[in-house]
Amino acid sequence: MLHSKIDLNLFTVLLEVYQQGSITAAAEKLHITQPAVSHSLARLREKFNDPLFIRHGRKMVPSETCQTIMPKIIESLANLEATLVPNSSFDISQHNKEIKLGLRDILESLFFPPLMTDLVTNTPNMKIRSRQISHLEMEQLLTEQAIDVVIDVLVPTSEKINSQFVCNEHFSLVCRPDHPILKALTLENYQRFPHGIVTLKGATVDIVDMALAKHGVSRNVALRCEHYFAAASVACHCDMLLTMPNAYANTLKGKLPIVVSPLPFEVPLLPVHMYWHQQTDADPINQWIREKLMAIAHQLFPVGINPS
Repeated sequence: MLHSKIDLNLFTVLLEVYQQGSITAAAEKLHITQPAVSHSLARLREKFNDPLFIRHGRKMVPSETCQTIMPKIIESLANLEATLVPNSSFDISQHNKEIKLGLRDILESLFFPPLMTDLVTNTPNMKIRSRQISHLEMEQLLTEQAIDVVIDVLVPTSEKINSQFVCNEHFSLVCRPDHPILKALTLENYQRFPHGIVTLKGATVDIVDMALAKHGVSRNVALRCEHYFAAASVACHCDMLLTMPNAYANTLKGKLPIVVSPLPFEVPLLPVHMYWHQQTDADPINQWIREKLMAIAHQLFPVGINPS
């Protein structure tokens, strides 16, 4: 039974602080004063015997207790609102938020054209901020709500991080159209020419080099950089070879004078997953952007969308 002295408005305040990550922003959204928000939080802290939020710089980060109870609070408040309007459903047009994504440059190039075309046309109130993050900092950033959703290769996480399989990506060879290797695409020739390698932030293992090691082969590395577009721009002007994910290679083929070819050796598939914190699992905006991203993934990777 609900405690008779609990004011349900307190949970509305709690939800806004949780979603905005700021007492000031929550007060502006609710059209009340900052002291009123602080007072509401103080009453809830007393009821739960927990700080609920911990300040990290300018950000109010939810405590473990807050993260545990928020999915139920979000669901309960949504159910209460639904009783006021029969057959009501979540309306993204009523929300105005900047969604923070963690994507590498290669994924930005693939996902952003269809995503932003959709958002600018249909939901201009929703904004996107993207940044590349390392695997080591991913969980902390998701916990602190500095990032809402991450799409990256398969990495180990704690049980507090939810994930969903996106696709299995494979690697291809990229070179200029008249490259000599195209006349004899062999492992021997692959080893003979210089290579460009793109080293992603926080990456410690290169599965291409691991695959080559099984053949007792290594690459003659002429260039190491952080962006595939830069490396491909070099490859189209000289004999340097580039080994890269196939989907982005085919995107670049429409922008640069390059050829995308199968490799003369086998490289394991690269599983890509979507990650978000369990505290945002029931958040309607987080659910909305995840569904958008998965719909785009099905268009980009129509084959092998399920793990094999």
